[in-house]
Amino acid sequence: MNSSSGIGTIILVVAFSIVVTAGIGMLAPNSRMESRLMGSDLALELPKDFAKPISFASGREGEKDLMYVSTDGTLKVKTYTDWSLMESSIVFVKKNSK
Repeated sequence: MNSSSGIGTIILVVAFSIVVTAGIGMLAPNSRMESRLMGSDLALELPKDFAKPISFASGREGEKDLMYVSTDGTLKVKTYTDWSLMESSIVFVKKNSK
């Protein structure tokens, strides 16, 4: 094996690694997988009305749920997804008794 083919192989491996890493970042920008592969923190933006956390769960594939107390005292759940698509919220309301 001559040195020029060895350098070419190294360049191909490095280029392939960059493409794979970038692809993972684009496919799942909010995922733990990206965080682990890139060695970076997973940054999820807190809701604007966030006051105090209650719990955080990542039980379902590709979803993370943050239960929190809002600034007006309401209990809420914010669901984050790996692709930031179809994210949702749940608001807990107390039924008025008559």
